[in-house]
Amino acid sequence: MENNNIMQEQPTPAQPKVSTPMAIIIAGFLIMIGILLTNGSGINVSTKEKTLSEQVGVSKEKLTACLEETNYEELYTRTSTEADIVMKNIPQNQRGTPYSVIVGKNGIKTEVRGAYDKANVNKLIEEVLLGKVTVEYTGEIPLYREGDHIIGNPEAPIVIIEYSDLECPFCKRFGETMEEIVTESNGQVAWIYRHWVVHVAEGQYALPKAAAAECVAKLKGNDAFWKYINLIFGLMKTEEDTSGIDQL
Repeated sequence: MENNNIMQEQPTPAQPKVSTPMAIIIAGFLIMIGILLTNGSGINVSTKEKTLSEQVGVSKEKLTACLEETNYEELYTRTSTEADIVMKNIPQNQRGTPYSVIVGKNGIKTEVRGAYDKANVNKLIEEVLLGKVTVEYTGEIPLYREGDHIIGNPEAPIVIIEYSDLECPFCKRFGETMEEIVTESNGQVAWIYRHWVVHVAEGQYALPKAAAAECVAKLKGNDAFWKYINLIFGLMKTEEDTSGIDQL
């Protein structure tokens, strides 16, 4: 398989367990500072500016209330367990974000390890449609499940399922690619976003960002979810500045 212009996170070691005290600290920190106070421009803004959630139609108060009810450890464990199953045939030291599986209605599947560019993703889509892939995906992946976030036609002949982290700069780049592919496919490609939270070390905030995104989806729906994660990714100024936490 060609790997032209492919970007991927460094292989991710076995993921640490998120303790309940850690989750409480993270949640309390985000609530205390007002939940992502930014206009996405890379500049600190005043309290008169809308929060990210307000920009997609969810009040800060409702988002805060939802986050206070969120079980962070359950969210982390559930999403990590699913990602583990999906990537069970890949050694831990070879895993990275983003990770995607292209699923055809003909039953053929292939994987995308990293942030492939549009030309390479379209090449893999064509392979799946033709039923002859260079690398066959042989793991276990649910095609649709409750709570999925989807863009495009659910009945499309091609569904691309991405496992992504909201502090991964390569996930941001791949998301931009996927938006183009879905838009240009005329209903032939659908895209599903699923959380795989890997940035959980001290000073990283992928877990509360995932929780906030899920709250937005719960409170406002699928379209608001997609707009919200785009705003979160918009906090990234460079590939090295991943968290945007200084702009909250």
